[in-house]
Amino acid sequence: MKIIYSENTKLHNPSKEFISHNLIDYAESPERMNSILESLKWLDKIEILPPEEFSLDEILQVHSPEYVHYLQTAYEDWIMAGLNKDGVMPDLFAVGNVRKKLITKSPIGQAGYFMTDLSTMIVEGTFKAAKYSAYSALTAAKYLLKGERAVFSLGRPPGHHAGYEFAGGYCFLNNAAIAANNLQNNNSKRSGSKIKVCILDVDYHHGNGTQDIVQRQENMLYVSIHGHPDSAYPYLTGFEEENNDKTINYPLKGNISNEQYFEVLKQAVHKIKLFSPEYFIISFGVDTHEFENEDLGDFRLTTDFYKTMSAYLRDELSIPTLIIMEGGYQISILGDNVRNFLEPYLL
Repeated sequence: MKIIYSENTKLHNPSKEFISHNLIDYAESPERMNSILESLKWLDKIEILPPEEFSLDEILQVHSPEYVHYLQTAYEDWIMAGLNKDGVMPDLFAVGNVRKKLITKSPIGQAGYFMTDLSTMIVEGTFKAAKYSAYSALTAAKYLLKGERAVFSLGRPPGHHAGYEFAGGYCFLNNAAIAANNLQNNNSKRSGSKIKVCILDVDYHHGNGTQDIVQRQENMLYVSIHGHPDSAYPYLTGFEEENNDKTINYPLKGNISNEQYFEVLKQAVHKIKLFSPEYFIISFGVDTHEFENEDLGDFRLTTDFYKTMSAYLRDELSIPTLIIMEGGYQISILGDNVRNFLEPYLL
């Protein structure tokens, strides 16, 4: 298996975040990559490769030009305004009709327009890190187009909370949606119409950004199994009532066991088979693990279960598969969980 990874993804390194009424050390840290890479050393049949460079157009096909420009310039403008060098963090948030038009030139106001929470601080290296995380996903997609059956994009920041024109939940660019769009574009050149691509999100949190983007696309399906928004971030999306021909949400309450999760996974796979995609993208998070911090997940999946889970997906959906790293923050078990999920795809 080819694993796409760039050291540039470590350039995003905020010191703090504000979550659950507490100012804490930033959970989505570069140390996550070190943990995973160390664990992957024990695997045979893998090849760790750097991402290729791509045109910014690949990103602009998924995110608004105004939003991408903001990510490129936010930190510099923030510092030029004499604001805190630790990073960009909003004082307010745009809601309702306010989001229809950006009129302020204030860096604080712009942060409140494009950012949705206090866990997504922008620092000097954020855009470059996010760009190379997206490049990793695009490179992985390119290998699928060349005939690889499964490729792993090991990037950070993650992407599934990044919408068409907003950042949130540690996410700035939506890697899964960018890769899905690329797969469609490169196939449509040959077939004349957009092929079907499905994104299955198994991170603990609902991918509100992916849902937002997929609703704007054709022949794309987003399926998500996640903590119920009544008690889990991002709280405002991920309800079953949002389900339509482009989105299927499975919100789950309580301490979900391996067995309970697997039953829902089987339902999700059945829906994916009915959609009949030509390419399959897994937004892969391991914040569903039993030892994850309760602020970031309350499922009770075990390390061994990730191998069971991926073997089932491999066997039931035997189509070219792109695995993209999302969440998982408990460093002590992060690497083992990722390794277990990848192992069945090496056979």
